[in-house]
Amino acid sequence: MPKSEVLRGARWKRRAAGRAELPDALEGQVEEICRDLSEQVKRMRQLQEQADELRTALREWACPGGAIVRTD
Repeated sequence: MPKSEVLRGARWKRRAAGRAELPDALEGQVEEICRDLSEQVKRMRQLQEQADELRTALREWACPGGAIVRTD
């Protein structure tokens, strides 16, 4: 077998091995992103609940007893 074919085969094996390791590294990054997104979704849910509570409190303050205020 010519030397060029041996070297070409060795390069291919290194690249193939590097590709096998790459998904493990990417998997770790994907897991980290998923954790971060999960935390952000939880925080957004909390903020939405706080906004809903504030909206309810403002309506009660503006219209005690649920009275409808007409502006015309």
